[in-house]
Amino acid sequence: MKEFVYPGRGCRRVSLLVLFWIGLIFAPATLGQGGNDALWEKLSAFDQTQGKFLQELYSEEGELLERSTGQYAVLKPGFFRWEIEYPDRQRILVGNDVIWHYDIDLATATQRAVRSADEFFALDLLTSDSASLKERFEVQALTDNRYRLLPTYPQAGFVAVELGWRDGMLVAMDIRDRSNQQIRLSLTPESDTEALAPADFSFVPPEGVDVFTDSPL
Repeated sequence: MKEFVYPGRGCRRVSLLVLFWIGLIFAPATLGQGGNDALWEKLSAFDQTQGKFLQELYSEEGELLERSTGQYAVLKPGFFRWEIEYPDRQRILVGNDVIWHYDIDLATATQRAVRSADEFFALDLLTSDSASLKERFEVQALTDNRYRLLPTYPQAGFVAVELGWRDGMLVAMDIRDRSNQQIRLSLTPESDTEALAPADFSFVPPEGVDVFTDSPL
């Protein structure tokens, strides 16, 4: 099977982080029945959000390896946009059970079914009931606004993730992967924006762009 993202672009870590975040943001309110109720209540407390992000990748020794910036948008249920503006230009859109990855610089677009994505731990949060989530994650409340999730199943692609809130909004995410590298994500939600609509997450490949389908839709 072809990769959802292309090699040599630093996208694999973007995919890992984005899909994990998609799962958390779209987690249904019923998740409050399992794990840490306060955490799931925070995740289900809003219908949409958008803003800017800063993503940094650090080595095991704490050396900064990569940095990217851009914009994001989320509309419940099931719509997500992640647009990298620097150092390269890429766009990931999710809607109607389809993921589009558009690499603007390479003029390529890949379409993939959400159900076929290989980051199982992330997409599992979209569909699992509370009982199964409780079996797969240990949730630790570090403070009233910061939580650590520890996977309890071997398929997870990460060791731990910490989530941070400010003024009721998710503003920080730190993921430590199995190679002991760390992805740090800082979010800046924007409140003075127009309401989002499903049309804001649609994608039609521009003329001249090479289009690939990664799996049957």
